[in-house]
Amino acid sequence: MLRAGINWFLSTVVFVFVLVGQALAQTASNCEETDPNQFFALINAPVQSYIAPLDRNGSNLLSENEIFIQKSRHYFAEFKDFPPVTISMERFASVTENNPTALENFESKITVLGPDCNRLNMYRSRLVGSFSAPFEEIMELVELGLRTDNEAIIQFSTTQLTPQEIEFEKLIAILSNDLALDENVVNAMISESLRGQFLPQGGKINLNSMSEMALLGFSSMGGLVDSKVGQIYVFIPKSVNGINNMQETAVLTSDARLYNIAGFDHGIASKVLSRLGVRTTVVQISEIATEKFGNCKIDLAGKWMQVVRGKKVRSCPFMELVQVMLNEKSYIGTFDYKFQAVVFDEITKILESKNM
Repeated sequence: MLRAGINWFLSTVVFVFVLVGQALAQTASNCEETDPNQFFALINAPVQSYIAPLDRNGSNLLSENEIFIQKSRHYFAEFKDFPPVTISMERFASVTENNPTALENFESKITVLGPDCNRLNMYRSRLVGSFSAPFEEIMELVELGLRTDNEAIIQFSTTQLTPQEIEFEKLIAILSNDLALDENVVNAMISESLRGQFLPQGGKINLNSMSEMALLGFSSMGGLVDSKVGQIYVFIPKSVNGINNMQETAVLTSDARLYNIAGFDHGIASKVLSRLGVRTTVVQISEIATEKFGNCKIDLAGKWMQVVRGKKVRSCPFMELVQVMLNEKSYIGTFDYKFQAVVFDEITKILESKNM
């Protein structure tokens, strides 16, 4: 009896592994394009060409739309015995780079591999369907479309794809990644009217604003943030004189996480984050007080000065000391606290919740 039970259990486990293996193999095969030889056999097949009917003067008897319908029916019949083929987005871009309608006659037989292995049909040289996709994949498709001057791919990726939800950590990663972004890709994801709302006269995107504008593109395409973070506090210096131009910005979230963000444009970021349901409070700092590393203040000349054990240095490691001050809660009693007490009291509650 016991042996029979063990044999049944082992048989069940083997059966489950076989099913899982078959499912994984099927998924892998769905993500692969057809053998290229089949694709080239299809597009190079010697079939009867469609000839539109003309009148005595050589003018078309049918409208452009009627010609397209007749031609589609003609090539559907001509290729009915050929097996369907699936091509990658890269091959689609390559074949149609210099001739956007190169695959129009084969639309009944060709599908294109899209995001998450979805097979996209074509109609009049356009990719058909609406899907969700990771934001990075959308940007890669936009870049492919721009690089190959392929309007079909650009239109598909910017108007027919919705970015999948991202975690707040991913949002911070986007905001910290100005140098990895392509201005042309970011521009393609944002309409002229929307760009005009965020940039003076719809002008050129500054490098420090690249990630914020990419996030605007994410939002305008329907992207959402899956996060419990409802508010962030951004700490900025009242003066930048005496602070490294490459200084990162300290950001505190409503769930007590501290981040350092390089090249953070808090002006644009505040508006974009508001669209995504995250309120932004900008906290202007003119004095930093710490127990371990001394203080920083703005002198009469408007330049930051650090005092450590009585020694004065005409510079200030702003972001690092702000983080120390927050962890120590030593901002209480500073000049800024007196005029922003309500904000700092909320910050104190957040920091104390971290230790609960």
